[in-house]
Amino acid sequence: MYVLINCNWDGDYYAIFNKLESAMEAFKESTDGFNHKVILVKPNSIGEDFGFGSRGEIFGAEVIQEWDESDGE
Repeated sequence: MYVLINCNWDGDYYAIFNKLESAMEAFKESTDGFNHKVILVKPNSIGEDFGFGSRGEIFGAEVIQEWDESDGE
């Protein structure tokens, strides 16, 4: 399972994928929109907590790809 996290100034939204290829395509599309940060993660295991720590770091999941508009990419 893969989770795409879209961070937008108007609110965050999420999408879940079974296939990495589909998740990667959605990640690419999300970086061309109104999001300021996009993160594709693979949770460590079903039923385990994952999310953002107090300093913005991801816990409980492997980061597959990350994009931030401030990186200038």
